Amino acid sequence: MTFTCVPVTKLRKKRRTPTKRPQNILLTNGRFPVTLDLARQLKKCGHTVYVIDCMHYHVAKFSNAVRQSFRAPAPHDDEAGYRKSVSEIIRKYNIHLIIPMHEEIIHLARSNDAEILNQLLAPPKQIIFRLHNKWEFSQWMSKIRLGVPKHYLCESLEDIKNLPNLDKVEYALKPVFGRASQSVYHLKPGKELPLEELDMKKRWIAQEWIYGERYCSYSVIRDGIVAAFSLYKVLETIDGSSCVYFKSVEHRGIFEYVTNVATELRLEGVRGAFQLAFDFIEESPSENKNTIEGPKPAETRLVSIECNPRSTSGIHLFAGKTDLGLCLTDDPSKTVVAHPKAKRQVFPGMMMWEHSDASVKQWLRHMGRLMGSKDVVFSVKDLLPTLMQPFLLTSYYEICREKKLKLPNMFQLDVTWEPGSEELEKVYELAREDRKGWEQRRGGKKSMLEGEAGLMKVI
Repeated sequence: MTFTCVPVTKLRKKRRTPTKRPQNILLTNGRFPVTLDLARQLKKCGHTVYVIDCMHYHVAKFSNAVRQSFRAPAPHDDEAGYRKSVSEIIRKYNIHLIIPMHEEIIHLARSNDAEILNQLLAPPKQIIFRLHNKWEFSQWMSKIRLGVPKHYLCESLEDIKNLPNLDKVEYALKPVFGRASQSVYHLKPGKELPLEELDMKKRWIAQEWIYGERYCSYSVIRDGIVAAFSLYKVLETIDGSSCVYFKSVEHRGIFEYVTNVATELRLEGVRGAFQLAFDFIEESPSENKNTIEGPKPAETRLVSIECNPRSTSGIHLFAGKTDLGLCLTDDPSKTVVAHPKAKRQVFPGMMMWEHSDASVKQWLRHMGRLMGSKDVVFSVKDLLPTLMQPFLLTSYYEICREKKLKLPNMFQLDVTWEPGSEELEKVYELAREDRKGWEQRRGGKKSMLEGEAGLMKVI
């Protein structure tokens, strides 16, 4: 008698993941290296990552960290079409979280689609506009006694001509709704004002020009607490603004600044998780100040020049780890801070460094950074994005040539939020309502918290 053994399928042991709640996550922009980096971090946590972009080819499309890449209409040109694509992806792929990588956050936050708003990692709409509007942001920082440069709202050419001490003081003139270094004019005493170049359909802000060390911070805020934090100095750029080298640094004053902003938002009743990124300048005292008592050392001044409520390059300082990914999706027990020795570079950007006027010391410093840090795109476990770099750069420069744009501007063009005159008026009206209400909301919450604290003391 013979016996036939029935084949038994060997059960594969389920792999344990760092996260307790694996999620389907949609990243809203695949062209930036930071998107690729974040996708890898999220995959390492055990999440499934999807990407949506209006470019057919982008760096994240070729990564094995991305389950699927989708092409959508450019939100800059077809906002409704972009939102519709996002909504369809949410339903079809059961998306749990949408992480905005750039100004898509504004296009999505203005949607009336509950499916989008419920999954979007963002503060309320009025907070986004308060932070994104450089004038409203500067006004708010002043009211809560946090450092910002002296600033003036310019709604006409006359406002610009009548800036205080224009013959003695330098200013940075920029649109209240702008990004990076686009349309920024450096007004210098004795130099002709660029009045003919300005689009006065927009509102402009003139900020006191401050010289000093520049810093960029990135943080995740959860229920008024800084849950994740990274900081780097602006050391290597390709256009004076777009940073291509990131080295983690510590700065207690900047961490306290971000903590104070998070606390103020909590006092207003803003809950949930969202991202905040700040650009800081720490003014270096160049000489002693004369006072009545005699010479006195000048004090260092820390100011924030703008805020972005979205992802920024500070994410690179968490590369290769699960800390930030878990912070975005799980409830962290303590604040996650980027390792003080973390270093990353955007290799193509570092190779574009202009060194015709550089000294030997500057050249050696640059070469040390180039050879002593890892590229944000390269990964032995995910080689295709690196191998596709020549093809992608060629296609990007071809687009730049056709549209007569510089590379940083081309990268952002079709995802930026550029409202028309009617839409701007609605946004300004929202800002006026928010300005009237924020102090009242904050005051009520503060009184409530003080009352609870007093009651606890009595008990």
